[in-house]
Amino acid sequence: MSATNYALLVPRVRILTSDTSTSNPHFGETPTGKRNGTNKTFRLAFPNPVTGSIFMTYGTTIRASTGFVVLDGPSGYLTVDPAPDADGASATQPFYFDYFSQLYLDAEYNSMLDQATAWLGGVAGTDLAEGLYPAQCSYAASVFFTRRAAQEAPKYASSGGGASAAPQTPTEAFLKLARAAVKDAENFRDMYYKRQGQRHAPASGSITYGMSPGTPPW
Repeated sequence: MSATNYALLVPRVRILTSDTSTSNPHFGETPTGKRNGTNKTFRLAFPNPVTGSIFMTYGTTIRASTGFVVLDGPSGYLTVDPAPDADGASATQPFYFDYFSQLYLDAEYNSMLDQATAWLGGVAGTDLAEGLYPAQCSYAASVFFTRRAAQEAPKYASSGGGASAAPQTPTEAFLKLARAAVKDAENFRDMYYKRQGQRHAPASGSITYGMSPGTPPW
């Protein structure tokens, strides 16, 4: 279950994490798949292509939005009909795709916002006060960056494999962004409860902040 305000907050978190519908462009990409004259199934290099952003160039047909169907967005598979001719010296060229992709689906951002809601002392899947939206979005962004750090770590566990960066550099960069996002979330939260321009602050009493079990140890 997702809170009713998540439809409003997910685009905000996407902006904070540079994962909007136009943040990740891919141009002139040759899809993976056998080009034998009969095969119609190919795969894009990046999953979650943005709906309406995919264009195919094949021979003299430039950036067409027809002639293919996305089978499964999260995996990047699509079908091309008719099948491209066989690869070789006489193969029709060029054959590539232009598109934008996103790193995570909205459902995954809902999960990040659930963690932020719990961190702020709320119940996952329920709405918080509007004054806590900035803190909620910033903490959700910290979850995003922590996930990215975990995903990048295996790629750079050693200097082998043609890695284009020093070992651990991408992971450390994402963890730094995560720490900064947590700090922003704490500041926004404290501003809200100190009544700094916020109209939803409690009239009196002490505030106990909830801590998520998954809060990174920094």
